[in-house]
Amino acid sequence: MHETLRYAALALAVAACGGPVTGPRPVAARLANPATTFNQLQAISAVTNTPLFESFTVLAPRFTPASATGSVALALALDFAARYSRWRRSEPRTAHHRVPTPSATAPASSPGTTFVWDPDTSGYIASADSGAPANGERFVLYAISQRSGLPSVPVAPIGYVDLTAPAPAPDSSGAGVTLVGTPAGAPATTYASYSVAAGAASATTLVGFVTDGTTRLELDVRSDSTTTPGALTVISAIAVPTQNVQVSESVTVSGGDTARMTTDLRLASDGETVRATGDVTIDTTSRIGSGQMTVSVNDCAFATITLGGPDLVFDPAPGVTLSTDDETTLRALFSTSFELYGTERVLLIPVPFSTTWRGGERRTD
Repeated sequence: MHETLRYAALALAVAACGGPVTGPRPVAARLANPATTFNQLQAISAVTNTPLFESFTVLAPRFTPASATGSVALALALDFAARYSRWRRSEPRTAHHRVPTPSATAPASSPGTTFVWDPDTSGYIASADSGAPANGERFVLYAISQRSGLPSVPVAPIGYVDLTAPAPAPDSSGAGVTLVGTPAGAPATTYASYSVAAGAASATTLVGFVTDGTTRLELDVRSDSTTTPGALTVISAIAVPTQNVQVSESVTVSGGDTARMTTDLRLASDGETVRATGDVTIDTTSRIGSGQMTVSVNDCAFATITLGGPDLVFDPAPGVTLSTDDETTLRALFSTSFELYGTERVLLIPVPFSTTWRGGERRTD
């Protein structure tokens, strides 16, 4: 009886992966167009691989005292995304790929104030500049020096971030974050706009968008530290209208000296769903990781990505032959799974869990 059931289950699985139970050999799982999938992943990555977002990543931890609580997992995610990404392997590591460094001090809250960078103190100070929202604050962003990882001297403004307090209940949609680029000789352009709201217990939601001017990611993100004891789970739904792509991801991070990250990334487009599930353990001191990520196409096994040496190793599923384009796309999947988590955590930095607003003023409890 058990053998019959096992055979029936196997037959159904084989049939579902593109072949009949009897007759010709079933067709192995494959990517319909690996180059298209790679281009979609590259477009998603490009959204945050800009000088403006790099400046935001570096400087956002210096906006508020609460931002000084760094995230080891965030640093590791950004590091892994850069280290194993095909489109960055020949490029120098930039400040965007380094750990966001919190400052020892941060400016006191002052609604309606624009804060500017002071090279002498390597921190933000209040200015007499106008333009800040009355119910929040403005922080000017600058071109980042690749040598120091801080704003270059003399400073070169390239945009700003507006932080606004949530409206009073019942109309409140959370604290607002708006990222605006101000290129010389061109109109100001909004590159991100989203709200962050604290829910029940330790849950936080983020809703809005981020773009590089070409590709726009519509974000709906929920982070929760109560579902798994001692761990943080981030669940996100991302729409990429210009790429005709829907992305969903669940990431759970736990550990201390050794961090464990389990990821589940799905990319759906034109009737094809590519799923990558990973379980990676990383030494937080050496930043050396080990683990695997399994990839399926329309629920059929496609490949396994193994981490444990100087580079990723790609092993095809039985019956699958991996082309060079397939391996390039698999590398992009691995990188994107970490990069999306890192991006979502970076977006939360200006409004960390311990920051509240009262009467339009930012406070740290």
